[in-house]
Amino acid sequence: MKRLFFLVLPGVVLAQSYLQIIDGIENATALKSAHRLEMAAKAAAEAAEGKNLPSLAASFGAVWLKDTPTVTFRIPGTPPMEAPMGTRRNFTGSLRLVYPLFTGYALTATIDKAAWERKRSALLALDLKRNLYLQATELASACYAADATLKAALEAKKAMDDAYEKAKGLYDNGLLPPSDLYNIEARRYAVEAEITEARSQKRQILNQLAYLLNEPVDSVELPLHLGSKPIDIEELIQTALESREDIEALQSALMIDRTEIRLARSRLYPSVDLAAELKRRGDTPALDGDGYSNPDQSYVGASIRWNLFDGFSDTKTVEAARYRHLATAERLKDYRARIRMELKNAFSRLLALRSRLKSATMELRAQEAYCRLTQGRFENQLAGADELSRSIADLSSARAKVSVLESRIFAQKATLWLMAGIETFKKGFLSRTAP
Repeated sequence: MKRLFFLVLPGVVLAQSYLQIIDGIENATALKSAHRLEMAAKAAAEAAEGKNLPSLAASFGAVWLKDTPTVTFRIPGTPPMEAPMGTRRNFTGSLRLVYPLFTGYALTATIDKAAWERKRSALLALDLKRNLYLQATELASACYAADATLKAALEAKKAMDDAYEKAKGLYDNGLLPPSDLYNIEARRYAVEAEITEARSQKRQILNQLAYLLNEPVDSVELPLHLGSKPIDIEELIQTALESREDIEALQSALMIDRTEIRLARSRLYPSVDLAAELKRRGDTPALDGDGYSNPDQSYVGASIRWNLFDGFSDTKTVEAARYRHLATAERLKDYRARIRMELKNAFSRLLALRSRLKSATMELRAQEAYCRLTQGRFENQLAGADELSRSIADLSSARAKVSVLESRIFAQKATLWLMAGIETFKKGFLSRTAP
């Protein structure tokens, strides 16, 4: 549809809104890979659950012996006598049912571990999406800032062209020295270089954004006039510690370590299996016997296994699992403290950016007034070309500075809400940016 629109209106450039960029993260290759891993963990969990059910196996075998099986009878006072006890050709067919009655809780621990790994895989996919949202937000903000810088440079170029025309008229009438005219002309070339640089920077950012979204991006629009509700940083920190995806993933890893302890302990217990088998044999595929032994060899039985001593290997395995569990618990504790610190620092940066924007806005107003004054003074030959060029350049810089700070504040707000988790971001920020 986008290509068709360009064919109809070739001069129109389609801009993607912030919401469209966020939605486009679903097409990211990295996220698709994470979803595949999530599906693999789901299948592995279902496979683990199947191990707790009885297993049923069918088999059929055929054997051709080199010699006919015989038995030797030894009767005192007579020479040994041999007699056949089977046939050279043997066929066996069976249907075997086995049920693990008790495994020292190994099966339940394996099932629980697979279930936690499935949950952890899903949480890691969500955390990856959250980080991709962060990257997309930073790129969108940088693109908006680069575009604002480009627009300010283009406005400066237009103002510089107008100043050059007026200076040329004054020069032609002998009212302006050549040095002043050359000064303005040199500044025009400098502004053109700034325009080229700004365009290059914008294109590079758009390329990065297109790579991230796995689709072309022409330009970016940010809803700077909208935004999130007022931020209560302590509430945001509490929300992050309770529901952020990476913290929940670490908590799942903690539960996986607990199941590892249970798995290690299961080796200290005996295991009991029940088995039943329908089995027949014979010297033909009909399995109707061989004339020497009964064809039906079906049975019901049980087996118990208990490893009484293995050089303390099982005990040390349990100890190692406990230490891994303690290490994960300490890592989770440290991770929560780091998130609290990062959120406070991010909020502090937002306050600083707001203060800088207020100062930049006042500076822009002053630069606009000064530039108008300088242009009037230049036309009345009360100001030189150097002063006029600097006033135009300073005005362009002030305009770009305000736009850059506005985009950075937008990105910082989005970052704060994203640092509290995807759902918090959607409810507290993204819903308010919708048109």
